[in-house]
Amino acid sequence: MALEALVARLSFYSEIGDPERAELLTLGSKTRNFTAGQEIVSAGEPMDAVLVMREGWAARFKELEDGRRQILNILLPGDIFDLQVLVAAEADHGVVALTTGSAYAIAPAAVRDLLAGSGALTMAFWWTQVQEEAFLREQIVRNGRQSAQERIGHLLLELHRRAQIVNLAGADTLRLPMTQTQIADTLGLTPIHTNRVLRRLVREGYIETDRQWIRFLDADALAAMCDFDPAYFHLDAFRMRLGRGS
Repeated sequence: MALEALVARLSFYSEIGDPERAELLTLGSKTRNFTAGQEIVSAGEPMDAVLVMREGWAARFKELEDGRRQILNILLPGDIFDLQVLVAAEADHGVVALTTGSAYAIAPAAVRDLLAGSGALTMAFWWTQVQEEAFLREQIVRNGRQSAQERIGHLLLELHRRAQIVNLAGADTLRLPMTQTQIADTLGLTPIHTNRVLRRLVREGYIETDRQWIRFLDADALAAMCDFDPAYFHLDAFRMRLGRGS
């Protein structure tokens, strides 16, 4: 299922034909299971595989010596991580499971061979890294310049759009398996402040919450409030390139 999600994601960026699709789907023979709170990757430890989220949610993070943690971005099914293993021996950040789940473990040599043999897949993987950098740029601006309410609204809309891409969210609903502490660690806030802002978003009519479920009552107004524009997802990159005839 996750490799199907990966194929769907890569198809946004390049023309993935049946041969490339078949090659991608053969990579998912080994899996690693994890439980919520488990470190899937530990900073400073050797890496031995490229991982693709199969099910569940995870987060990249950096942790200071005193235990303070910054979540860098969120990983959903179909997301690739540890591509760093292709060029480095040790992880420079950690990955922690936010939920129970699993990931496909793919040998680095298999990924290198796949990319060496297919220009379409090389282009697609390159664009996924462009998207990853775009997410990190948004994270920098979000945490550096936006108010707490803008940060939380922006993150919710981003995660909703990302979950929709892999068929994990409805038109106006999102199951968000993150604690308020994890949201706070993502946005440089305290859990208490995060709780207050979420209640304010409910009170002002932007969202409804029911345990882990978020319902967007007025997504357009929320997007205007927090300056959310999904153009940074680059989902039309391949279509635009075709339109230019390049």
